[in-house]
Amino acid sequence: MCSPSEPLGSKAFYRGPRLDEPDGGRMYEGEKTLLVTRPTRLISLRFYVAAFLLLILAGVLFSQVIARFVSSFPNPDIGSIRLSTILAGIVGFFGMLSFLVAELKRKSTRYIITDNKIIREDGILNKNTAMIPYTQLERVDMRQSFSQRILKIGTIVVDTGEDTMNMDMVPHPAHIQELLSSRIGRRGWSGPPPGTGSPPGTTR
Repeated sequence: MCSPSEPLGSKAFYRGPRLDEPDGGRMYEGEKTLLVTRPTRLISLRFYVAAFLLLILAGVLFSQVIARFVSSFPNPDIGSIRLSTILAGIVGFFGMLSFLVAELKRKSTRYIITDNKIIREDGILNKNTAMIPYTQLERVDMRQSFSQRILKIGTIVVDTGEDTMNMDMVPHPAHIQELLSSRIGRRGWSGPPPGTGSPPGTTR
């Protein structure tokens, strides 16, 4: 399977009939996987920024920098622990929590492009899956701000005429748009559903 960092022109391969794989129950036996990618970390930028600032604040509180420069800053002992140390632990906890939320938000979404359809998976424990066959695809749009063009990221909007699917903040969106646009209305392989047959020219 191609990783997000590999070029889109790299050779795809036939998936076998292993239904225990993450995509196994949603793909035809022998269906080609062309690309698997996730949103970039910029989709969770505000959580990463919050984590960074909170961890810096926790470090400042733990080292008692404020109390050293501002003598009027209240920093009494609670038991045998300074108040600033307790506050540093609380702020640090929320900083780590914000970082964890940012990572989960990015990793909970995955986009799979095969030679038959586009698949979007959302969730970690509970999975929501949306699929659009190329035969239903009408247009593929790309949305990019100026800063996203510089960073080579963007959002791909897949439109069937009745519904849309967003591929948010993906790397190299122009290549993905070209890959999908070239397959509008096409069918890669019209064999039997998953687990019921083999692709043409293959043997079990």
